[in-house]
Amino acid sequence: MQQIGCFISPHGYGHATRAIGVLEALQARHPDLHIHIFTTVPESLFRQNLAHITYQKVTTDIGLVQTNALEADIPKTIARLDTFGPYSETLINDLGEHCRHCLFILCDIAPLGIAVAKKIGVPSILIENFTWDWIYEPYCQRYPELKKHASALKNHFKQADYHIQTEPLCQAVQADLSCGPIFRTVRQRPATIRRQLDCGDKKMILLTMGGVTQEYPLWKNLDQFPDCFFVFTGLPKTQRRGKNILLLDRFSEMYHPDLIAAADIVVCKAGYSTIAECYQAGARIIAVGRDDFPETAPLQNYILNVLKGITIDAENFLNGHWLSLLPELLLQPRPPQTVTNGGDIVASFLSSLL
Repeated sequence: MQQIGCFISPHGYGHATRAIGVLEALQARHPDLHIHIFTTVPESLFRQNLAHITYQKVTTDIGLVQTNALEADIPKTIARLDTFGPYSETLINDLGEHCRHCLFILCDIAPLGIAVAKKIGVPSILIENFTWDWIYEPYCQRYPELKKHASALKNHFKQADYHIQTEPLCQAVQADLSCGPIFRTVRQRPATIRRQLDCGDKKMILLTMGGVTQEYPLWKNLDQFPDCFFVFTGLPKTQRRGKNILLLDRFSEMYHPDLIAAADIVVCKAGYSTIAECYQAGARIIAVGRDDFPETAPLQNYILNVLKGITIDAENFLNGHWLSLLPELLLQPRPPQTVTNGGDIVASFLSSLL
């Protein structure tokens, strides 16, 4: 049985779902492939899609410390970076022992995997639409103590043996492979999902903020839209509120790409994985930008120009002003669905290394 390693950033769920999109395409080509996964993203997310996995709960990356889905805490990020790096020899040796039979190590912007691959002498593959040094750079003027971490991470990323970039892209560099968005594939028909949610003939509005908890202070406004059925993901527990609101807990068995495909409109944080899944489904989208987050501008450009969606700021999301956009957006035709998954392109490239 062939084996590979995969180190995944725990910043939200987007890096994990992108890696899953690649890994499920790779296992479709190599059904017996065993994957060693290293991250703190919940194991259940990987079990939804992948067979033959070993899961190790390991802090692979700090990324940004989030206070909620839309705000980052830079001082806390720096404090965690100060305690996380540089990697200890003991940690590298221990992880290298777990990966001793791996043919290569795939890293979704968790540079710890690159260091482990170098230690055991196997190729490392970096896949990204941004790297952490690029994200940190705009903050360095206000927080100069962040510069040393950005510089160290930049050096780690340079040591990857193969570099893959995927749209929506933040900064184009010389890479071994470039591809379109990577997503987990839809499983069930929209009508099936709508029956399971008990939407009836209402318009389904899906609100999703990725893998980070977010409060929604707008419940009282939603009864003004009796023809819409609002589905919120990532909540503490699953429950119905009134006649047109369904809350889904963050560990719900409802498969996120299926929810997006079933929705008439997706209201979401401007994050990679949700955008990629909207791209797959041809979803109407209202995307919320994150203040001062460098990835926001490239993602919003992609939403406007490729998905023909709408972008709003966090204030207009939290105060519910976006609700006034629903009637007109529901009259617009859905964007075309796509049949090209960047995960298949990456899997074909990785197959050559197997």
